[in-house]
Amino acid sequence: MKKFLAIIISILQLSSASDNFYYQNNKKVYLTPYNSSLRSNPTINYYQNEKGIVLGITDKLIVKTKDDISIDNLLTKFNLSIEKNLGKNLYVLKAADKNLTIDIANQLNQDDNIEYAQPDFIKKRFSRW
Repeated sequence: MKKFLAIIISILQLSSASDNFYYQNNKKVYLTPYNSSLRSNPTINYYQNEKGIVLGITDKLIVKTKDDISIDNLLTKFNLSIEKNLGKNLYVLKAADKNLTIDIANQLNQDDNIEYAQPDFIKKRFSRW
């Protein structure tokens, strides 16, 4: 009975799993969930990319729209809000749920009105000196 329950739970988790990749320069970069007791901030989901770099993902996205495109429709469609306007057609947007950030960024990348969209990654700083 325990094995059966474990199998059902595994199937449910896989069926509701979010995208484990993001787009960078129109190429998929795959992510693996990263769990560490050192990274216990509940507002951040941690992943490791293909190069082994640990990335934190919150509820924020960086989105650049193409010229003369209103962002209002996207805000409504994906339940987003403008966190900050960084420049012409460049925004930091906030998602309603941090677990949807990657999915929303990937869907926005498929939109012809979007130049690019990606999560606002948190990365560890490295000194080059």
